[in-house]
Amino acid sequence: MSHSSRQKLFVKELKKHLPDFIDLWIDEKELLVGEEFGNTIKKTIEEDVDFLLLVIDNHSVKSQWVLQEFNLGLKRELLLNRTFVLPIVLEKEAWDSLSDNNIKSRQYIHCYEFTDDAIKAAAAELTNELFAWTCKELFGKENIENRPKSSLNLLDEADNFIKEIAEKIRLLVYPYRQNNPLELLKLLDMLKEQDELTDLSIFEFKDLTMRILKQGHLTGIVSNGESIWVKQEHHSWKKAIHTSNKEKIAKKAIKHIESNTIIALDSGSTTLAIAVEINKSLEMGLLDNLKVVTNSIPIAQELLKFSSKLGLNDKNNIIRVYMTEGRIRPNSLAVVNDDDIYQDIDSGFNETLTKLGGADVCFVGANGLYENEGFAVHNNFEIRTKTDILSNSEKKYIVVDSSKFKIREQRKFTDFNDNITVITTNESSDDLLASFREMVANTNLQIEIA
Repeated sequence: MSHSSRQKLFVKELKKHLPDFIDLWIDEKELLVGEEFGNTIKKTIEEDVDFLLLVIDNHSVKSQWVLQEFNLGLKRELLLNRTFVLPIVLEKEAWDSLSDNNIKSRQYIHCYEFTDDAIKAAAAELTNELFAWTCKELFGKENIENRPKSSLNLLDEADNFIKEIAEKIRLLVYPYRQNNPLELLKLLDMLKEQDELTDLSIFEFKDLTMRILKQGHLTGIVSNGESIWVKQEHHSWKKAIHTSNKEKIAKKAIKHIESNTIIALDSGSTTLAIAVEINKSLEMGLLDNLKVVTNSIPIAQELLKFSSKLGLNDKNNIIRVYMTEGRIRPNSLAVVNDDDIYQDIDSGFNETLTKLGGADVCFVGANGLYENEGFAVHNNFEIRTKTDILSNSEKKYIVVDSSKFKIREQRKFTDFNDNITVITTNESSDDLLASFREMVANTNLQIEIA
């Protein structure tokens, strides 16, 4: 397995989820003391392994060692006359930066999140791919490809097709709400621009959309037969949308976090990406003595992975995680104070942050904009949470990708003039960032581009 030194932990976690019959060769495990590093790996690639797994991240694409191992793998492919190098992509921007068609033309396995579920899924896909290639090697490509497909195979293919189209629809529909729905005809045009469903009429597409909705692949999205929109965002799929943008925002946000600080993290998929970056910095020893207050169960779980891995005690000086009090929303896994038993005007954040003396820095998400005045959300109880975080924090950051700039919401929680900074991206084809810059030109809002 060829990887940058930064991904040793990923490789170890991946190995845990692979079946025993897959023998993964890892340099630090297999090399003996005193062995010459380069010659041993060269011999291993040329003689001892059946496949070379190439882990792609922003460090490996710049590593001379990884490049050398990849070139050895290509030579091995020529000798074997079959595929030998299998890519595993951890950072999409690293893959996009590659210019070598020998690697870019290949299908790859991806694992964009350092979570147990994501790594487990990547391990399962890797196992399936290795099994498929081994079958092709043992029984011959012609026999396998010409074997008639069973009814079950055809059903599986149809099911996978439905799921893939559903994910593409979800991504395109995400910015649209009931007050600005997306016409199904326009949605079909957008899909055809991506070379999807090019042979479908609008009537066939409407039938397909209703079928996908009935099968439950578009939870939180509704359609009246003419238009489609997001009725309720769900944690289970929000984190899969604009993943690379969220990772970029998180990498920018982590630069504003220092050791010995109190951090307030609002619930949301972008703030969850920030929690992942906090864990990485803790693992590398770049941060310590952090206190994190959050109302997000996934964020708390993510941050506690590091504590659990190291077996930290209750009162350690590396990281402490505080959860706010309230009811758990099933769709977002966020703690809120909207029930009758929470009738005070403050959210759980206010009490916790007050007792800690306030946060040094906070990161708050937003669902969209309120007219040309500020950032907004869906629900009134979200306003309480977000305003309490901002009012109890010294440095204030709104974290949103630029797609949110075209969403209009009715419940404003902060003005552009409230001395805040927005961390966002600039990858939309709609020039959303340029329009947003014009909108806030005469305000106190600061903009950082990830």
